[in-house]
Amino acid sequence: MRGESAAKGASASTTVTRPKPASHGAFFGAQYLMGLQIFVRLATFSMNMLVIYIAGRKAFGVASVRFELLLSTILFLSREGMRNALLRVNVSSSSNSSPRSRLNKRPLEQEQRIINAALIPIAAGMAMAGCLYWMYASRSAQSPESLSNKSAPYYRLSLIVYIVAAWVELCVEPLFVLSRAHVLFKLQAKCEGIAVSCRCAAVVATLLLGHYFTIAEADNNPLRLLAFAAGQMAYAVAIVAAFVRYMASELDYPIWMCYMPRKIARSDAGLENSYIGRSLGSLAATFVGQSLIKHFLTQGDSMVMAKFATTDEMGIFAFVSNYGSIPARVIFLPLEEASRAVFSKTAAAVNSQDLAKRPAADDKANARDARQVLTVLGKLQLLLGAILTVFGTLYSPILASLARQTDAAVGQALAAYCLYLPLMGLNGFLEAFVHSVASRSQLVRINTWMVGFTVVYMMLAVYVLHRLGLGSAGIIFANMLNMGLRIIYCRVFISAWFARLGIAGPQLSAMLPHPAVIGTCLGSGAVIVAISAAFSHLQNSTVFQLLMLALGGALGTAVLFSIWLYEQPFIRSVRRLRSGNLGSIKTS
Repeated sequence: MRGESAAKGASASTTVTRPKPASHGAFFGAQYLMGLQIFVRLATFSMNMLVIYIAGRKAFGVASVRFELLLSTILFLSREGMRNALLRVNVSSSSNSSPRSRLNKRPLEQEQRIINAALIPIAAGMAMAGCLYWMYASRSAQSPESLSNKSAPYYRLSLIVYIVAAWVELCVEPLFVLSRAHVLFKLQAKCEGIAVSCRCAAVVATLLLGHYFTIAEADNNPLRLLAFAAGQMAYAVAIVAAFVRYMASELDYPIWMCYMPRKIARSDAGLENSYIGRSLGSLAATFVGQSLIKHFLTQGDSMVMAKFATTDEMGIFAFVSNYGSIPARVIFLPLEEASRAVFSKTAAAVNSQDLAKRPAADDKANARDARQVLTVLGKLQLLLGAILTVFGTLYSPILASLARQTDAAVGQALAAYCLYLPLMGLNGFLEAFVHSVASRSQLVRINTWMVGFTVVYMMLAVYVLHRLGLGSAGIIFANMLNMGLRIIYCRVFISAWFARLGIAGPQLSAMLPHPAVIGTCLGSGAVIVAISAAFSHLQNSTVFQLLMLALGGALGTAVLFSIWLYEQPFIRSVRRLRSGNLGSIKTS
């Protein structure tokens, strides 16, 4: 790799007591992912508002639930397990082991290993796409959407385009995993930003075409489903083209070599002329099984909605999940990606089979680093959770009203989602740690527990939606129970993992916000409730709603000031974490 990897190679030649791996800079690189998510959320928010206005909420619900479920099934099951397994491949360890490869303009051994493994999701995705199309097509023959072109025009064509777009997007895998292996977060952000822009432009252009050339009403736009498919195809083509363009300037070998499998001669562990190696293959198989279970956990709500919900309920769920997940996408997801990179390269070293060649002090130092990262992330999630719980739940009806969603069910579902978000954030980085340090046997045990959680969640979700008729809010509350069970399991696993090393695990007391911060949040909530009750007759006034938003901004600023005033040790820890200086992190 040029540029960034050259700097890493130069710094690696300096003799230090404890070398700082490139993964320790992952939290610095996470700022690019956060910037990307801010752009993506703003662009998607603007696009979705226009989509609901032009195409109607029902079409938005069908595309966001059924089509996105199809897309995520192909992508997640094809690539997620392999991506997690490849995080444990350390490309820096072979940076100086094969100079001949550089002279011949070929990938290094570990890079070639990553390339070989990353080609598997492309083939798997092609097979999965064919199977899922047959399943969707046969099932849709019984659904109202396919029986009436007026109800859902171009439904079958949109389905085909979505499936082809999913496979095209999988073609970026070799380049994506190489960029992540070298912590090129800025490059990833740039490529995905370009792709998102193309998707938004394609969706809006297609909808406008159907709206103005047919003079159709919102719910009767003939291209309303095809627009989402066109947008997804534009995204897939753009992200592949962008990665090819920018990775070509980072690689020291031709880009086409990233799509050519090649056997790697290895003399260790009895492996000869191996493509990916038995160890990585076994680990990838374990992660694939885990990704299947995780897919049911993360997409179970969409599966239940697609089977039992009406199109209007799908529209409400799509609205809430798209807008309510803005904090999760902007903040939680980049932090989870960065923490996964750090844990995989730092804490997972403790599970190395070559323990005899490494001092026990190194194991404990890696474990302490991981503990500090867990503590800082835990406190960050609790602070964000306190803000979301107070302001998100109280302002959900106003935000729904300003977005022209006056149904009470929308405000209730959005408020429930604000309670769900803190649990989602906590579970994200806890599972990132567990999946990064767990051995293969432990991953199998984790999968068994996840199966149990999946069964409980699916049964509860079907019951609250189909029998109790609680709609989207009921699905979200079922998700909260699911997240709670997963958090408890991760907490037990983490405590046992640190106990095995003779080190105290992260303590909840160290993660709790300062009492003054909690008091400020509760006081802000009390003020909002009191004013809303006093002027309840003005709840539907736009001017009053804007004034309430201004009040919320002022109270939110007061909460942030209290954090700055009373959480200085934590703020310094975040800065050290961002710079990669894990050893000096303290939260109090």
